[in-house]
Amino acid sequence: MPIYWEQFEPAQGHFDDSILLTLLAQARQHNLHLVLLWFGTWKNGSPHYTPAWVKLNNLKYPRVICSDGRVMDSLSPLFPATLEADRTAFAAFMRRLKVDDPQHTVLMVQVENETGTWGCVRDFSPAAQKLFAGPVPAELVAGLHKQPGTWQEVFGDNADEAFHAWYVAHFVGQVAAAGKAIDSLPMYANAALRPVGHPRPGTYESGGPTDNVLDIWKIAAPDLDVLAPDIYDPAYSSYTYYLDHYSRPDNPLFIPETGNEPPYARYFFAVLGHGAFGFSPFGMDFT
Repeated sequence: MPIYWEQFEPAQGHFDDSILLTLLAQARQHNLHLVLLWFGTWKNGSPHYTPAWVKLNNLKYPRVICSDGRVMDSLSPLFPATLEADRTAFAAFMRRLKVDDPQHTVLMVQVENETGTWGCVRDFSPAAQKLFAGPVPAELVAGLHKQPGTWQEVFGDNADEAFHAWYVAHFVGQVAAAGKAIDSLPMYANAALRPVGHPRPGTYESGGPTDNVLDIWKIAAPDLDVLAPDIYDPAYSSYTYYLDHYSRPDNPLFIPETGNEPPYARYFFAVLGHGAFGFSPFGMDFT
């Protein structure tokens, strides 16, 4: 169940946990547990669930600027004000959750939702260009066992996507760390997937934990326990490709979203066979 930042903090610094209390009460009434989804800076790549004081103030909370000058429907991960606002709100949410849920009705928390940017491979704003022309962070270079250099020197043709993945992941990782400092529930990030066949970057949601940048996300966001694929491709070869790539020794397999149509039902068994701990068809109430 989602927790919307715009509902939780309608005015900056004023927090409303009524939706959280409602969800907890109804779950307990029906003897259910919950996984709560923090819809913060990103929800399917967009800032639509941020409070009005964030999404209407592009000067303080800048959007991604594409290479052709378009202002994208996606907040940039590069600006401290955006990170500080999201991190403060998420920490406040986790603080209220710890107080409101001593019996652990909530088992796990998703940090953001399908992070990244649709229609543009990365931010090309002046601030982004300056960082892109500079050195790759030493932590990432060391973690990937690469030689130091600029993003272009280290990653070549994949530099744009690696750059965006690092900064999105680093942002989400800091939000998760702020929450875990208060309540150490398991936390994960879900991914809008890169289609099988290695399409051109920018034709899918760039910057999120897609299969080609999982190592970057693991280094940038160590406080996330799981990077989880949202699988909506019913082809057997595609579905098992994602299961193979997200089932790793350092990444327990969890399918937080998948299709609810009949072709997807059979994959429950493939998911079990890959050792997954969860499988969640999306929107079962419409099926």
